[in-house]
Order: sequence, then structure tokens, then C-alpha cells
Amino acid sequence: MEDKIRFVRDTLSHYYTVEDVATFATTMLFSVIPTDKIALAVVEGSVLKSVSTIGKRVIMDLSLDQRSINARTVKARKTQLVNDTRRDPDYFPGNGSDSFTMLSELCVPLIHGGKVLGTINFESRQPGRFTEEDTEAAEAITREVATAVHRVLSHEPPKMGLQTYYMARTRSSLDRFHELLKVVQGGESVANKILNRAAIPWKPGKEMIDDLVAKGYLAREQVSASRHAYRITEEGVKALKNYENIVKNLII
Repeated sequence: MEDKIRFVRDTLSHYYTVEDVATFATTMLFSVIPTDKIALAVVEGSVLKSVSTIGKRVIMDLSLDQRSINARTVKARKTQLVNDTRRDPDYFPGNGSDSFTMLSELCVPLIHGGKVLGTINFESRQPGRFTEEDTEAAEAITREVATAVHRVLSHEPPKMGLQTYYMARTRSSLDRFHELLKVVQGGESVANKILNRAAIPWKPGKEMIDDLVAKGYLAREQVSASRHAYRITEEGVKALKNYENIVKNLII
């Protein structure tokens, strides 16, 4: 875990938008902790504003005045582990659809300098899905994410050149989602989990995959009437060579 934390810290130091930090954090944590949904949100006044989400349910911003496990996490300033959401009066079902009800939840606050900046929230359709080991791993990584979120929200002066800084702040959503294959070892399997196991209506992610398929970096293979699998092609491997030093440091 120590090596992984160091890798997370080093990678996050290169990001200069909250979107980049959130995209990396949710993608990386999705590959580490088994879950059906993961979301990072930041506090803006009395609202938790969604920044990056991998999951099937409709995503919305949350008022800190309404009942939710996220809001409780912010107010309590500590991690909330719920083994059965059906027994928790604060559970908020999102879009209200029973078919997407999550039965267990792990919500970790993003705290820096004593201030709660937001939350990282994990949800699963299985009751009792998250363990104490998951909690410890999530909290360790979230501390690094909180430091990065504080840095980018504080608009600290960049340590990189101004041109590189400008490019980092003006990247498109599609560019951000390319990080999924750049910085996560086993990007192929993570993409399959996101697109197939979670089966989410994740438009930017699907645009990224379609773009990579069109460029010949990924090959799409139909494995059933409703499911596809993706594999990295030789061209894709070549395209990732520039990121070998990053990729080899993360073990899923």
C-alpha cells in the first residue's frame, strides 16, 4: 500500500483541475475496491457538487440540508460504513428507482487542513459488501486526493511551465477519460468492468472507447447479445509505451 500511495501522490501532483483529480481518483479506486458505483463530489456552499462518477444511477448534486449518507459524512467529518442501506434512515436512493437500489455504502470525507472539501462515495448492490480493509485503503488514498483537491481549488501557482499548465486546465472531457488507459495498469480490464459489469450510461467514457477503437488502439469483440469485450491491440500497446513508468507502479 505504501508504494501505491506514493504512486497516487506523484500522479495527482501533475493535475491542475478538480476534474482531472476526480477522474483519476474514481477510476483508480474503481479498479482497487470492488463496487458498483463510485462518485467524487466537492462542497460548494450548501451543496455537494458531483464531479466524477462511475455508476449506473442518475447523478445529481446533493443539498447538504437533505438527508443522505453523503451529507451525514460531511457533517460528521468521518467515514460512514453502511452494511444495509434499507436500515439507514439517511439513505438517499438517487433517482428513486428500486431496480438500482444500492444495499451497502462506504462514504469517505475529503478533509484537508481540518476542512471538509467533499466526499468519495462507494455503493454496492450487495449488503455488507465493504470491509474494514476497504475502508482503510479508501481512507489512505482519499487523504492524497484531498490534498490534490485543496491544491487545485486554491489555484496554487503551477510548478510546471505556463504552456503546460494552460493545456492541463483546458483539456476536454474525452482527454480526461483517456487517463483510464494511461495511468491504470490493466486498463483493458478496467474498461471492461466499467462498460460491462457496471453497464453504465457513461457517455464520455463510451466516447473515449469508440475513439480508441476507431484509432485501432482497442478491438471490440461481441461476447453475447448485449455485451462486448475490449482488448488492447498492438498499436494500442505501442501508444502506451510513453506511460510505462507510470503503469508499472500500479498493481490492481
